[in-house]
Amino acid sequence: MSRSFYLGVDLGGTQLRMAAVTADGQLASEMLSVPTGRDFGPKDLEGHLADLTSRVRSHAGDGVAALGFGSAGVIHPGPLTQSDNLPRLNGVDLEVLVKRVTDCPMRIENDARCFALAEQRFGAGRGTEHLCGITLGTGVGCGIVIGGRLHRGSTSEAGEVWRIPLRGEPLERSVSGAGVVKAYRAAGGAAPEGVDAAGVAERAGQGEAAAQAAWRSFGEDVAFLCECALSLIDPDRIVLGGSIAKARQLFEPALHGVLEDRASRIVWAELGPAAGVIGAAALNIP
Repeated sequence: MSRSFYLGVDLGGTQLRMAAVTADGQLASEMLSVPTGRDFGPKDLEGHLADLTSRVRSHAGDGVAALGFGSAGVIHPGPLTQSDNLPRLNGVDLEVLVKRVTDCPMRIENDARCFALAEQRFGAGRGTEHLCGITLGTGVGCGIVIGGRLHRGSTSEAGEVWRIPLRGEPLERSVSGAGVVKAYRAAGGAAPEGVDAAGVAERAGQGEAAAQAAWRSFGEDVAFLCECALSLIDPDRIVLGGSIAKARQLFEPALHGVLEDRASRIVWAELGPAAGVIGAAALNIP
């Protein structure tokens, strides 16, 4: 009997990733990627998606059962909305585009929900019924699993935590890579044009006080978001992941200091950069 594979696609603010995934959540091919960014538009998506699909299918052969597609923004029938980090894709019906390019049965979902689903089924949330997955990176994303199933809400906007008010502005202004840089400047750090969260992390590791203060502020703000989730959803676990989680040693003490005993329910993602791809594929895995 031939083995079935599931294609997973993760479209985010910095990269478009794709791989074949087995029914037990393991990568069955190399995870391929191309850069995205604010200028990434529908023609870019069509061209790169066609190329990546061809390359991944060459590894999986005839065993592809379906494709799952995760994207930043609000996913509901019709055009993509509220994709601030991929603005040229707002108004594009991604489901129609992806089906046309890949010629494959497919399901589409918000990328943070794909992350949460992957970690709940195959990663740090294995065995849980109720889980909140939070991604920390270019922006902040949140996926919710209740009773073992993704929770989307009445208008498919459950988990759009980026707009929660914090100090008079959307939370994403602080809980994001740009937010780390903003906190660094507020602490008196010299932040030339082009400095990013990784640069602030490097300076904090070298003992710079302003950089360390920025990461403490970031940890306190992440704790605020976690407290919101704990109070509203009461999940078994909150899984934190995303590119900024690599610097967790810089902000974890502040996070734990705010949450105190509730911090035991905060865990770190296990699936790394593959989580979005695995979660997208899992949309079709029985």
